[in-house]
Amino acid sequence: MTTPRVGSATWRDASYRTMNVARALQRRPFTAIGNRQQLKSAESETRSISRQCIAPPPFHRDLMAQTCNAVALTYMRDARVSMYRLRTALLETNRHIQRLHKERDILEKAHANVRKDIVTNQGTVQIRNLRPKSEKYPDKVDTSLREEEKSLLDEKKHSEIQLHEVSRQLKALYVNRQKLSEFCKERSRVLDLVGETSKPPAVGQEMPENNNHLWQDKTACWDVINQAHATCKMFRNTQPPNWQKPADLREMKEGITGALRRKANESSRIREDLTLTLGDSRNFIQREQRIHDEVEQSYNLQLGPLASTDLTLRESLTRPLVKILQRHPVTQLPESTYTAEGSASLQKTLDRTRQKIGIAQFTHQQLKNDSECKLSGQRLDQAAARLRDRSANKRR
Repeated sequence: MTTPRVGSATWRDASYRTMNVARALQRRPFTAIGNRQQLKSAESETRSISRQCIAPPPFHRDLMAQTCNAVALTYMRDARVSMYRLRTALLETNRHIQRLHKERDILEKAHANVRKDIVTNQGTVQIRNLRPKSEKYPDKVDTSLREEEKSLLDEKKHSEIQLHEVSRQLKALYVNRQKLSEFCKERSRVLDLVGETSKPPAVGQEMPENNNHLWQDKTACWDVINQAHATCKMFRNTQPPNWQKPADLREMKEGITGALRRKANESSRIREDLTLTLGDSRNFIQREQRIHDEVEQSYNLQLGPLASTDLTLRESLTRPLVKILQRHPVTQLPESTYTAEGSASLQKTLDRTRQKIGIAQFTHQQLKNDSECKLSGQRLDQAAARLRDRSANKRR
């Protein structure tokens, strides 16, 4: 059975409210400043405890400094790891650029040699075009020169395509290197208190988390690194120019030079044979001319003297012996007929001899011209071979 209360409820509630406020203050953490309105109402104080700000401790300044220092060091370590990645990608990019520079130098030298070979080929053709008409018959050297020209033009086109490809790759690598250098320069600005060198993160090691407040462009940095690695990986299998084709062209050029020398030797041998034939032809013409002169002299003797005062007794057809024989009928001598026939035969022989001598002289002149043409062709082929040898020696 409850004991009846004497005091008023207002009086009693005021005491309990004070006790509730005391208990609430015991449960709350330390705050810097209290709210007077909250002290008046314990219920509203209890409801607003969760919404009040926790007051910092007295050493909050040192605590905040340590926290900020930890965040800054974490950011610097993250920047150092990014610096390592950036420098690795930059080193790989520089290696590819150096390799492409070497390939470009080799290609430029090969391209210059091909252009020189084309000029040499054209010079050889021009020298051989100076040969006489009789020496311009198509031969194996002309065929080889045309094949060489075609091969050189194909090689020139191939080297130009390779040079354009190398230039395109170098431009892409230059762009990546510029971006990597800019990011390296930017990251190195916060590494004064932290060593710039660092070991690569081990497998499975957690990377620093991305802090949007401190590192706004981390995604762009990693995109540049990935792009650089992808570009290097794509260009890693780039093959150098075809090394077998220049070797084949070298063999072809040496073959053409040897063919020119062999052609000059053939011209020399033919010219020697022509010289011997010229001597035989000259002997034949002189012999025929001597025979012609002797036959002509005999023919002139058969025609008789030029004047009547030169006539002698034995040369006349009316000499005394013939007159005495002609006293009998049908005693005519065939002397005049045979003399006329012999004279006509000698005339025909003289004509044939003159024609034969003319043909022999014409043939002799052709042999002489052919010998001169062979000498000219020999000299021009030797000049073309020397031109090609000088070009090959300069290349070596």
